[in-house]
Amino acid sequence: MRMHRSILLAVPVLALFLAGCPAKPKDGECKTSEDCSAQEGYGKTCVEGRCQECGQDTDCKAGFVCKSLKCVPRPECERSDDCPAGKACQAGKCMTVAPPPAPPPECVNDSACPSGKACQAGKCVTSEPQACPQGGGKLLPVYFGFDRAVLTPESQAELTKNAACIKAKAFARITVEGNCDDRGTVEYNLQLGQRRAEAARKFLVNLGIPAKSIKAVSYGKERPVCTDATESCWAKNRRGDVVAQ
Repeated sequence: MRMHRSILLAVPVLALFLAGCPAKPKDGECKTSEDCSAQEGYGKTCVEGRCQECGQDTDCKAGFVCKSLKCVPRPECERSDDCPAGKACQAGKCMTVAPPPAPPPECVNDSACPSGKACQAGKCVTSEPQACPQGGGKLLPVYFGFDRAVLTPESQAELTKNAACIKAKAFARITVEGNCDDRGTVEYNLQLGQRRAEAARKFLVNLGIPAKSIKAVSYGKERPVCTDATESCWAKNRRGDVVAQ
């Protein structure tokens, strides 16, 4: 009877003892990082009940940071601002940035430029006629009366100066461009511009410029140098441009 009573008293004591000894964590489970220290094959940092390699950068050794619960080498950069000039951050490394491609040229020849401009170094720049430009370009223009393709005495004098320049500089290619004001149809002005260009071309040939070196073209009313609806403006557009190369 006394033994039975002793057993009954020992049971609660044993239960209290067992309750005071928590079960040893296993299989990577943890409550604190101390639970991970004795577990082989698992990280030594307790993160949300599991033993992981790291939970933050301070859990990693110098030169490493915590990414996705793993310690990985610290990247050279995280954004391009971390890199020196001329480099950008790509996949954690500062990489040399290739310069942007050069923009395409605005023009490759004078025909790509609007009226009154010429193509120089890939850009359309204002081209002022010159009496005799050293490297070629627009020579002195000639002007025509309304709906006329007859050379005036003034135009003949300008073409005589142009012929002297062409000979002095030995220009091999000459283009005479016939132009008109904006009155009349496109078709009519193209024809009128061609007659004006041919008249100037013929005059230059008569002055001794080889015919095979001169080309006559018409731009009709496509290349005005002035757009005002005034007689003085229209007069400026009724012209023949002489271009030497």
